[in-house]
Amino acid sequence: MNKSGDNPLHELIAIEKDARAFGFEWPDAYMIIEQAVSECDEIKSALLDEEPRSRVEEEIGDLLHTAVSMCLFSGFDPEDTLARIVKKFSARMQALKAVAACNGYNSLKGLPIELVLELWREAKMRASEKQGRPGIF
Repeated sequence: MNKSGDNPLHELIAIEKDARAFGFEWPDAYMIIEQAVSECDEIKSALLDEEPRSRVEEEIGDLLHTAVSMCLFSGFDPEDTLARIVKKFSARMQALKAVAACNGYNSLKGLPIELVLELWREAKMRASEKQGRPGIF
């Protein structure tokens, strides 16, 4: 965690913009997607190899950096994008809790993952319908 009080997302955005102004930039979105896939592979490898937590954290950080790069490359503000996904996930979690309650569950702890995913799909559909969008899985 950043102890200095600075916002690391702001710092990363500033460094990314400086890098782009310097000419260090992605040529297209597909290369960024390939980088994101590569970072996911590195996370998976670090987990499978039971590498130290610090190594796993580093790879997750690289994936977050790649997501910020994609936002900026695509012309989106990373903070606005993050704010939207927080709102979306919050709505889905509220829907998930409601779906779980309707099915007699006050928690998902201990439930088989297949059931949890089934409830999650239903919650996503309900949240999307509530927001006027068709549910997409």
